[in-house]
Amino acid sequence: MSQKIIDFIKKYHYLLILFAGVLLRLAWIVIMPTFPETDFMWYHVKGVELSQGKGFLNGVYPYYRGTPGIPTAFRPIGYPGTLALLYFIFGTGYNDFLVGKLFNVVLSILIMLLTYKLAKQFFNEKTALITLALYAFSPLAIAYNSIHCSEILFSAILMLSIYLFFNKNNPILIGLTIGYLTLIRPIGMFIPLIFAFFMFIKKDLKLKNKIVYIVSFAIAVGVVVAPWLIRNYIIFGEPVFSTNGGYVIYVNNNDYATGSWSDPYKYPDSPFAKYKTDTGFDEMATHKVGKELAYKWIKDNPTKFIKLAFKRIANSYWLKIDDIMWSMTIDINTWHPLTFMAVILEKLLYRPFYLVVFAFIFYALYRFIRYRKTDFTTFILLIFAYFNAMMFVLEGNSRYVFPLHPIYSIGVAFIIYEVLKRLFPNKLMSKV
Repeated sequence: MSQKIIDFIKKYHYLLILFAGVLLRLAWIVIMPTFPETDFMWYHVKGVELSQGKGFLNGVYPYYRGTPGIPTAFRPIGYPGTLALLYFIFGTGYNDFLVGKLFNVVLSILIMLLTYKLAKQFFNEKTALITLALYAFSPLAIAYNSIHCSEILFSAILMLSIYLFFNKNNPILIGLTIGYLTLIRPIGMFIPLIFAFFMFIKKDLKLKNKIVYIVSFAIAVGVVVAPWLIRNYIIFGEPVFSTNGGYVIYVNNNDYATGSWSDPYKYPDSPFAKYKTDTGFDEMATHKVGKELAYKWIKDNPTKFIKLAFKRIANSYWLKIDDIMWSMTIDINTWHPLTFMAVILEKLLYRPFYLVVFAFIFYALYRFIRYRKTDFTTFILLIFAYFNAMMFVLEGNSRYVFPLHPIYSIGVAFIIYEVLKRLFPNKLMSKV
């Protein structure tokens, strides 16, 4: 091996980890013939229909083919709209799944690069390499690449938004990016508030500059989101962000709620049953009724709500971490024979991972309370608080946690580095 190659590897060794991570993802989508099931088929079919000019239409399980004349806003248009653009370019049809999977690999490259850069910028090179290795070789992060899911796109745009926020003093660009982020997953609809709040509490800016930044940022977010809200106002009579909201909050806040998803149509005397038809359901009616009933139940059962809320968090991080199974569907309601083993592996690997995440969060909380730090570590704390507050009220689901894995990997890498530095001080001493 020539000296030039050796020098290149020493200087850019992170690229070897990145390259290995890409190869593993490509190998996975070739080896595992993941068939889109439930939500994932919905995203794929809506993308195909949009690419063919059929509109954004309601459809029912298992194939979700849109019913002409019945538009949908059950989920925001961000991910299916992005798929539609790709499908239009590559001529993808209903039974072609490769484009969506390869798109996930491209997004994963972006995630790995940005996560590495942020960890190096705010911690150090060794922490950044540990971070990159954690995500690049994560079985769950690899498996998600074969799923037609919004999680990877959401995660990529979240990391891009964070990178721009800390590196580019351009509230318009950042606002446009975060506006797009909010249209990818409903759980992200209030995330612009986190960026605005962090900007407001920063100590190194004058109040006038903060206000100008936040106003410019808010306008940019509004420019992206407004067409979607206007479209829904015209169709449904309200500028609703997602008609899924009332459905989700009711499913997770009623006498039959389990702390994770359950089928509301199977509840005794289901309040949704009368809105269901052979070709779909009345989204807006379900949304309104669901919100009304959920808010009433929470008000009437505050103790049960709190207990259920903590169970939702437990489900998300410990009891029901089984989202790897969705990468192993090989037909409608049919799973690969190794699915059970994959779920066991996920629990064995990610329960300890999440314990270290919480250790980092306690560290971040302590330094914020004690020293009033308003830096990148505090920003991670705010992101954690936002998403877990949403899960606290809504659904306990490990899929809600996965988009945060790049950020969580930074925290875990920091803890690992600090432990190793104390165990092997002569080898790992480095300024943090």
